[in-house]
Amino acid sequence: MQPHARLSAALLAASALAACATTGGEHADAAAGADAAQANAAPARVDRHARERITREDLLTQMAFWANEYQNFPNDLEAAQRFSDALRRGGRFERAAQVAAEAIARFPDDRTLLTTFGYAQIAAGNPQDALRPLATVAVAEPQNWRVRSALGAALDQVGRYTEARRAYQEALAIEPNNAAVLTNMGVSHLMAGEASEAEAILRQATALPNAPPEAGQNLAVALALQGRFDEAEQIERSALPAPQAAENMRYLRGLLTDTRRWGDLERPG
Repeated sequence: MQPHARLSAALLAASALAACATTGGEHADAAAGADAAQANAAPARVDRHARERITREDLLTQMAFWANEYQNFPNDLEAAQRFSDALRRGGRFERAAQVAAEAIARFPDDRTLLTTFGYAQIAAGNPQDALRPLATVAVAEPQNWRVRSALGAALDQVGRYTEARRAYQEALAIEPNNAAVLTNMGVSHLMAGEASEAEAILRQATALPNAPPEAGQNLAVALALQGRFDEAEQIERSALPAPQAAENMRYLRGLLTDTRRWGDLERPG
């Protein structure tokens, strides 16, 4: 992966989905095969024990299982929701959103399904389509900090930074000092061109237990964009091979000619 792409990925507010993070491209290829698999015969009824056991299997096995369940039971809410979630975790974001959308047409009020659809749309790069379902769940579940953080990420990606930070503040009121939410808030300031504000928040995030990798990566970006390359490279070297850390610093030095050029940072290149 080019350093540009890696840094871009870091600047996406991925921490919002930390509870259900995605995996690599090889899983996406396998998921495509699982999705296309044909069942020999539809079982007479749902096997509850099999559905319980599958949670202990690896992701590829889960994707194949839920593809089969969804084909056999297309009107089953659990099959649709779990299949969509497995697709998203396997990297098939557009297909995950499609499956969730099909199910929402039949179960429009299911909040877990709405959340799954919102997460899939963020992962697919369609944040505008995630706003309404995530906002609906946030209103219905006033203690759901994860949905509020995800809603903030979607708002950030459409440039509504003030509203995004309000969503993060609501999440932090429920779950104080949550490193993932703080990381998203720091990213929000980076995307708005406010590197010094981002630095303060990202330092707070990195100091907390279980801070996501994005916290340190984005802290390095915030420092570099203020011209503090030695500090930034030190953070990068703690997580990356020295040549890649150096390449990232060279890329960020180039950004200093136009520190508002966030279009390069918001999307993988």
